[in-house]
Amino acid sequence: LATAKNTYGKPKPAYWRGLLPTTVAGAPPTEGAGWGQVTADGKSMLDTECFVAMNRFSVKAGLETSFEEKFAARESVLEEYEGFKGFLLFRRDGGKKPGDGADPDDGFTHSTFSVWAAQENFDAWMADSKKKATNKDAGGGGEGGGGGKPPPIYTRPPVPTFYEGLLVLESAEGL
Repeated sequence: LATAKNTYGKPKPAYWRGLLPTTVAGAPPTEGAGWGQVTADGKSMLDTECFVAMNRFSVKAGLETSFEEKFAARESVLEEYEGFKGFLLFRRDGGKKPGDGADPDDGFTHSTFSVWAAQENFDAWMADSKKKATNKDAGGGGEGGGGGKPPPIYTRPPVPTFYEGLLVLESAEGL
């Protein structure tokens, strides 16, 4: 992924470096040279081909490596869930500077993208995750909430954003 950013008004580029890719075997189209056939009439919306859940993080200066190491060390179970297609952790490209013609400084240092076959698959994973967290907290094994305050590693709470994906390009190796 070269660029990604929510845009309101005139788009501004945001540059990210992909880290920790996780993907499952793909199911590319069988017709043509691996490209799906799309028919557009210029009036109707294209069908949704995937659901993307994005979280944007504002990690405190100096704690970026710790944040990335926690992601790298975690035991992910996403691949066990039906409809999971892939995951990426992104780090903001530090080479882009405010005021250089395309100001990227929205305060977000990292983003995660999880790609699902459909929103229903994501919702099922979320429901299961919430159930597991509730059971863990009820058993005294949780770390406890902070009254809604972000953990000390963040300058503000993570910001979730959701997308319906169109025109997914997929190889036999995955996304």
